[in-house]
Amino acid sequence: MQSKLLPALTALVICGSVAACGAPGSGGAGGSDAIKVAVIPPSSGALAQFGSDAAEAWKFAVDEVNAAGGINGKKVQMIRADTDATAATTLRAARSAVTQDGAKFIGGVMTSTENGALNAQLKGLNVLSFNSLGKDDSLTGKDCNANAFRAVQSTTMDMNALAATLAQLPGDRWAVQAVDYSTGHTSADIFREAARKAGKQVVLEQFAPLNTTEFGTYISKLVASNADALFAVEYGADGIAFVNQAEQFKLNERFKTVLGFNMVSEPLFPALGDKIAGFYNNLGYDVNSTDPKNTAFVREWADKHAGAKPYYVEADSYLAAQMLFAGIRKAGTDDPAAVRKALQDLSFDSIVGPVTVRGGDHQLIRPSYVGKVVDNGGHLAFEKVAEAPGAAITPPVSPECKL
Repeated sequence: MQSKLLPALTALVICGSVAACGAPGSGGAGGSDAIKVAVIPPSSGALAQFGSDAAEAWKFAVDEVNAAGGINGKKVQMIRADTDATAATTLRAARSAVTQDGAKFIGGVMTSTENGALNAQLKGLNVLSFNSLGKDDSLTGKDCNANAFRAVQSTTMDMNALAATLAQLPGDRWAVQAVDYSTGHTSADIFREAARKAGKQVVLEQFAPLNTTEFGTYISKLVASNADALFAVEYGADGIAFVNQAEQFKLNERFKTVLGFNMVSEPLFPALGDKIAGFYNNLGYDVNSTDPKNTAFVREWADKHAGAKPYYVEADSYLAAQMLFAGIRKAGTDDPAAVRKALQDLSFDSIVGPVTVRGGDHQLIRPSYVGKVVDNGGHLAFEKVAEAPGAAITPPVSPECKL
């Protein structure tokens, strides 16, 4: 983990927080007639690992489509910009990419807070955003926008998949430890209701700011709660710090079940080690799916990444690119208004199977899974323990969404 974070931090110092790194054509072919996509992930802080991986997935998708001749006779140019995962910095990067570099599409924006702020500016910028990382329901609710599309599952979609398994998980008295921003609070609200329906009790809820490094106070309260199960929503470096410090207090031995929401993922396995074996976690992407498009994607990704297989951040970012490319192909142009129209209720085959861009809120209807961390021949891996189809877990279009 540390070895992958350092290059991202170095890139931030060298390139600046909003400057595009590399030549304007990096990640794709240049030229005034290129289809220009700005990718704006974080390069510092707790989410830097995921930001680097998201950018790599967009580059992979761009390189792949360009190698096949581009789209409608045009090559795709990726404009890489950096941010610190704050809304103000991300908006500056987006405006620069649009006004100075000519980007018509934006991807790689990570947090729900950033995506919400960006959504409000999309019409004025005349660009489309393809969100593969921000899960908060408000992005397809009160903060929805006609120019915003979401490839990743919403918090409710993933939580509905988790909730379906909650009754079968050991533990009756649950504690909630979550990050103190929108997705953390939304997931805690949904979990509390799911626990009630499953006959479980939530005895403690607490929230830690993003980039928390010392969880001692929070862990003390978890111990005092007498909970026998834990639902945890801590991301990236925060998740590593929480799990490692919890182990020092032997906290995991107190819980019959540890259920994470995006807390443990494949890139973090080496840093977390065997202590997370037996943890459950939402699994947005099934790398072992036998869908032909997925098997080809996994094989080609591994060929280009020293045998490493993709995980959810990379897969969802690639899927967002595929959504954009499908819209451009159908529209026959990269004009944002035409692409937006083409994407309305568009269905296409993808690495997660057949999917549909719901016209009412631009949410991609796709499945979600629940995984358990297991020892797989001497290394940790996810074992899929449950699958929920998209139609079953996706809530109706929010009445607050006015496209």
